[in-house]
Amino acid sequence: MIRKIDIPSIRDSVHDQMREMILDGQWPPGARIDLNSLTDEFGVSKTPLNEAIHMLIREGLLTVKPRSGTFVSSLDLDEILETFDFRLVLEKGAAETILSNISAPILRGLDHLNDRMADIAHGAPQNEDYRRLLRLDDEFHQKIMMLSGNSQLIESYEQISARLMLIRMVGAFERKDYEATIDDHRAITAALRAGSLQSFATASATHVRNAKDKIRRGLRSR
Repeated sequence: MIRKIDIPSIRDSVHDQMREMILDGQWPPGARIDLNSLTDEFGVSKTPLNEAIHMLIREGLLTVKPRSGTFVSSLDLDEILETFDFRLVLEKGAAETILSNISAPILRGLDHLNDRMADIAHGAPQNEDYRRLLRLDDEFHQKIMMLSGNSQLIESYEQISARLMLIRMVGAFERKDYEATIDDHRAITAALRAGSLQSFATASATHVRNAKDKIRRGLRSR
């Protein structure tokens, strides 16, 4: 449901709502965005809407096709796998700083996120549950990357994570895939708790490899 925007930073509010609608699956990959209708539906002028769209284009969530319009981005398999690899590069590059900034409260927060994901996986996950799991998965990794303290790295990581969440919204995954993700997260958390740079790098690489395998299977089943 689209709601009227009346928050001071109109551009940012439009951006946030459009981003949410994309990542929530309301606008699936490949969907054409009717820009003319959005000005009325959001209750804003074209200027903040266009600025928000340009932000989403820079983030890789929207694509402009000449003489066709603006569309939610669709990534091919090679682009998806490369994006996972780049995310791993960022994680490994920040690993030393992340380990130096890890704390007991952060670890408890990561454990809590994993427990919430496990609660979803142990039920009978539906599409909405899967979206919740993806958001918890993203929050898990964002919490870790925030420990890098590097604003440019964090911004790049957020953009990558958004693109990966977008494509995973349309995949078809089984309960064992949820459970494998949680196991990977627990291995990452254990490495952080132990303060082991090598264990963190290994657990992160394993997680990315497993995620890429799930994406391959998920796209084949579409």
